[in-house]
Order: sequence, then structure tokens, then C-alpha cells
Amino acid sequence: MKNSVQCIVLKASYGVAASVALTMAAGSARAARPLGIDVSHYQGSPTWSSVYADGVRWAFAKATEGNYYHDAGYTYNMTHGKSAGVQMGAYDFARPDLITANTEADYFWSFAGGYITTDGKSIYPMVDFEVFGGHVGYSSYTAWFNAWSSRVKSKKSTFMHPVIYASAGNGMCDLTTACTLSAWVANYNGQNLYTGTPWSCCSCCNYVDPCTGNGWTYWQVSSTGRISGISGNVDLDAYPLSLSELIAYQGLH
Repeated sequence: MKNSVQCIVLKASYGVAASVALTMAAGSARAARPLGIDVSHYQGSPTWSSVYADGVRWAFAKATEGNYYHDAGYTYNMTHGKSAGVQMGAYDFARPDLITANTEADYFWSFAGGYITTDGKSIYPMVDFEVFGGHVGYSSYTAWFNAWSSRVKSKKSTFMHPVIYASAGNGMCDLTTACTLSAWVANYNGQNLYTGTPWSCCSCCNYVDPCTGNGWTYWQVSSTGRISGISGNVDLDAYPLSLSELIAYQGLH
């Protein structure tokens, strides 16, 4: 994910590789782990038909940050991504250091919620945990993000199970087993997108299934991917099961 639009000091993400060489596995391996990306206005206006043709089957688009910023690319990305056949999710760049969880969740939903629907093309929303320095109104980061999730889930009668994005070392290590969100783990460890694991460094920070390599819902493998239809770099992501299972388990129905 991209850093905050404000100038802030963040903990460094785990992983030192500036780029990751991904050996593309063929056939069944790709089918088992559909390729995903995440985008914001930094990617401009992707040609989503080309993105789909290059193998991307799901994506997340930045919607908001805190209670002060709407991403200019959100509406374009959600509408054009879905039209191209990509399963689309929305995300909020969290500011637990500044804002209460309910205030931020309300702000996110008021802007993003119209595109999180039971249209067969929407997947559960995500909150991006990259800023440290406090958890306003709550005793821990876990409590803050659980509250954000509960508030977002209250916006629809349709079942949703939000996801939290954080690095395998920092971020995930600041959560506890009481965290109710699914895990999207960032770790640029050089392992193959189709066969590797994001918990290579820090499996005991795995709040879903502690001290194992299991329990991840998404894995951000690289920040320097290249995809047709997008000018410049884009984050590359993996889902551990098949596309049909992603739609069944992560989609709004």
C-alpha cells in the first residue's frame, strides 16, 4: 500500500527487497492462487480490460484515509475494474493515532459503501494498518481495529468479514489473537507468489494461527510488480485458494 498523504514517520515494514523476482508457475498453481493487485490514485487510470487480460482476477482500491481524505481514483477503479470482470474490494488507510474507530469507519462507509454491494463483483472491505503511535479511544490496536470492523459490518444486513492489512513483522506483531479481522500479510521475502508463504519471518506474530504458516487470507508479495494496463509499479498479491473460493468466501452475497 502507499504511505499516508500526510508526512508521518512509520515503522519500517519487514522485508528489505526492493523488488521480487516472481517465477510464474503454470496451470494448476495459478488456478489455486489467483493473482491480485491493490491500487490507488498513484496508479492513475488503469486500463482494466488489459489488467484482466494480464491475469489479474481481484483487486482492492483505496477509498479513504482517516476522516479527511477521499482517494481520487476510487470510483473509477471500482466501476471499471468490475466492468472488466475483476472482483473488487475497497480499503481505508487507517489513522488510529488520530481518530476513533467509529468516526473513521463512518467516514469510510459514507464514501465507499455505495460500491460494496451484492452485485457478484464485490469482496469484503479492508483496513490498512501502517501508522503507529496510538489507538485513540481504545486500549490497544486490536480493540481499535475490532471496533472499526464492527462498525463497518453494521452498515449492511449482508454478512461481511473485513480484512486487516499489515506487515508480517510490524503491524501483525501489534495485534493479538483477539483480533476478529482476516489477515492480509505483507512480506516481500522473494518467495514464489504461487507456492510461498508470507509468514517466513514472523510466524509467531500470526494472530490467526500462532506460530504456523497458516491462517492468511491475502499476501502482498511485491510492491514493484508490472501489469499490462498500468503505468509504473503496482503491488502484487496472492489469495491461497481458487478464484471460485475467493468469490464464495470473500464475496458479498
